[in-house]
Amino acid sequence: MNSNQTRNIKISLKNFVYILVFCFSPFSMFSQSQTKNTTQQEGVSLIRINSETQTEQVLSNHVETKEPPKRVDQKKGTWSFQWGYNRDSYTQSDINFHGPGYKFTLKDVVAKDKPERFNPSVYLNPSLWEIPQYNFRLTYYFTDRFFLAFGQDHMKYVMSRGQAANIYGYIDPFSIQRAHLGTSSESAVYLYLFPDAYKKLEGYHNGETINVTPDFLKFEHTDGLNFLYMDVGTIQPILISSNGENALSFVASVGAGPIICRSDVRLFGEGKNNHFHASGYGVSGYVASRVDVYRFAFFELGAKGGYVDLPNILTNGHSKDRASQNFGFLELVVFGGVNL
Repeated sequence: MNSNQTRNIKISLKNFVYILVFCFSPFSMFSQSQTKNTTQQEGVSLIRINSETQTEQVLSNHVETKEPPKRVDQKKGTWSFQWGYNRDSYTQSDINFHGPGYKFTLKDVVAKDKPERFNPSVYLNPSLWEIPQYNFRLTYYFTDRFFLAFGQDHMKYVMSRGQAANIYGYIDPFSIQRAHLGTSSESAVYLYLFPDAYKKLEGYHNGETINVTPDFLKFEHTDGLNFLYMDVGTIQPILISSNGENALSFVASVGAGPIICRSDVRLFGEGKNNHFHASGYGVSGYVASRVDVYRFAFFELGAKGGYVDLPNILTNGHSKDRASQNFGFLELVVFGGVNL
């Protein structure tokens, strides 16, 4: 082997060593690490971009699926409250009275309501809310068209004084004289002016006509003929505005409940304004037209007809003295209300 060949072999070996050193040097490893980190950063960026895109899609879907405001005829699961005032009329009634020493009936007694004349100091004064003939009603709609309602009708029943009525039964003279010992001031004036008028009440009666005078009888449910009722009913839209905020509807319901009376009674001149007392029950049917305004408020004009049976009326304040009666009624009501 000559010297040139030997030199070429050495140069080839030296180049091979340089290649190995370069491949396994720290610089090469650092370059690979940078490449790897760059790849990871690109992956993180892609993940972040995908996450932001998904978030934007979720927010976009949430905005798109937001429910529009309910229309006025979409009532399922909602409540309403209404307050109003009434005028009442009553059928004639037979009133039965019984107690120690008497048991008699007055036939076809006439009565009327007793509305409070409009006065802002009364109607707009929360402390005097019970004086007018008022109504309230709380309603739950279990479907768009059907509801349950709880309410009170505060009516007033006043027997017309001085009317002629037929009397049946018996009155012991001693019962009248005993009552005169505790007579009211109103009866006392009449007794003073007509001292012998009460004598026509004594004894047995078989349909003769008498005048219902103050010394004989005062009979009122003026602190309330209070009808507490539970109704089931329907509301049927007739006209609805295009935006669903206003409507004209027909309302109908039927119900029943107890009658709580506070009866102001003077019998033979004796008596008092009794405490509130569960005196009987009532049943009724109600129809009305209703106007909803801007979904929130409404006004209702209605009529209610019904039947009242009162077998347990307090009279002169004595525990054994009672009265009973039954009658029909017709009630006209004006309501204002809110949808809750």
